[in-house]
Order: sequence, then C-alpha cells, then structure tokens
Amino acid sequence: MTTSEQPTITRPQHEPADDSGSRLPRLWTRTLGDLTLTYVPDAGVHMIPTRVYPASADKDWTAHGPHMTDAGHLAMGCGALLVERGGKPLLLDAGHGRISGQDPEHFQHGFDHVQTLPDHLERLGVDPATLETVAFTHLHDDHTGWARPDAVDDPRGLFPHARWVVGQGELQGLDPASGPRLAGQETRTTAVADGTEIAEGVRAWALPGHTTGHTAYILETGDGRRIVAFGDAMHSPVQVQHPDWEVVLDHDRARAEESRRRLVEFLARDGVFGFGVHFADQQLGTVDDTGRWRPWDDKTDNR
Repeated sequence: MTTSEQPTITRPQHEPADDSGSRLPRLWTRTLGDLTLTYVPDAGVHMIPTRVYPASADKDWTAHGPHMTDAGHLAMGCGALLVERGGKPLLLDAGHGRISGQDPEHFQHGFDHVQTLPDHLERLGVDPATLETVAFTHLHDDHTGWARPDAVDDPRGLFPHARWVVGQGELQGLDPASGPRLAGQETRTTAVADGTEIAEGVRAWALPGHTTGHTAYILETGDGRRIVAFGDAMHSPVQVQHPDWEVVLDHDRARAEESRRRLVEFLARDGVFGFGVHFADQQLGTVDDTGRWRPWDDKTDNR
C-alpha cells in the first residue's frame, strides 16, 4: 500500500447504522442547565489518518471503523460554539473563514463545505456586530477564520465590536512575519492566564502543547455539570484512547501529550462533558468507564 492510498473500511452487517462518528457535524442546539450551546458549522474537512497522526500506522485504524468514512478518512468539522446564558452570547472560536477548498494541506483529503458560519448565524438570529467577546482556543487559521482582517470587506472582521480573548503565551508563539491573525489584534486582544473567568461561569484552562498558549474553556451549567470546550487538545474521539498519538501540527509534542492526558482524566469525572470542535458529529460527549469517548445521549444526559 502506498502512502497515498488509504484502507477501505468494511463494516459488518450487524453494525449499527449510526454514522455520527464518520459524518461532518451539523448545526445543533442543546440546553444544559442555565446554558444554551449551539454548534455553528463552517468548513468540513476529510483527513488522512496516518498523516494527521504520524505515530499511527494503517493497521492501527482497523479497530476504529465507526470513526472513519468508507474511503478511510476522518471527518472533521471546523466551526464555532455559541454559548448563551441569560441572553448573553459568547462565541468560542470563529470557524475556518474564506477558503477555496482547492488546495488542501498534505494531511487533508479535501474540503466538503465552506463559508457557512455567517449564514448560520443569520439563521440563528445572531447579529455578529452585537457580539462583545470571541474567545479562541488558539490562533490557527481554522479557528480564527471569520475574525481575521481579510474575513470580510470590513477590516474589523465579521465581529467588528468584539474583544478577542486568547490564552497567555499564544500571541508570543506567533510568527511576526505572518502578520496579524485577528482584525485589530494589537488593540482588541486580551491574553488571559489559567483560571481566569472570561464571562459568567466560563473559565480559561491552559492546555498548552498544540500551540504555545492553547487554552480550553470550562463552562459551568448552573446545575452541577461542566462542559470543557477543548479546541485542538484532541482532534478525534480516537485520540481519547491514544493520548500518545501526537498531531502533525503539535508545537510541543511532549506538552501536548501531557495536556491530552490531563484532559482525558478530567472528562472521565462525573458530571463533566467535553466539546471537541473537530469530533465529526460526536462533538459533545464524555469519557466512559472503558476509557472511550461516549457521545452525548439526549435521553440519558439531558436531565
């Protein structure tokens, strides 16, 4: 098998028809306690597993068929999480933004749909100009998309009045030659330390490694539960079982693995759920007693 070929996944006849682990995510809204969470889709990407996770081999993926397309790719969404409490909106990450989809990276098979986040916000009745805060897990392009200076005709970006929140150390890790990642980056950006409350019931949790200042956000639901929006600390539910599998774009592999192990341990606690923005259509879930990702179940989890 050449490096460009991918294994074809054959699923047994008795396997359930649920394809949520291998399909791109769709817009969804869920209410947990005082919080309303809405996933706002943007781009969808099909990834080549052994290139995303260079420590893995083709044989390692035979046990993970439910997380792969029939062509042997990983479906990963790129979008944003809209968090609302008492009518006050907060956006976590800002999607992929303007991309052509014609020139994928070497670890990507291709894009599925692009440039939809503004349309979805309009459908939700959310005016981007009214958002006061957009917080970023990190400043890679597929998370800063619609906040970049070139995102729209307005140089202030799609969210002209928002302040930007990033983790401490993230700005220092950027290449100055690449220019600003965010519109008005110098004047609109606040870097926050581990544990900082950026909004009511929303606290920053430093999980560095993927980037220098990579940061998750812990959301208190008001009824005793917590949700962790963990960005690129993990890219696929499969990584829950393989925290030693680094991602090709990890800045510091040792620190990234340490952060993943801390995250998996936290997600295994009672009342803790995670939001993995790239986790196909299983973005909301937890780690079960067997150490695997268990997607959110509306019947049992939405008490």
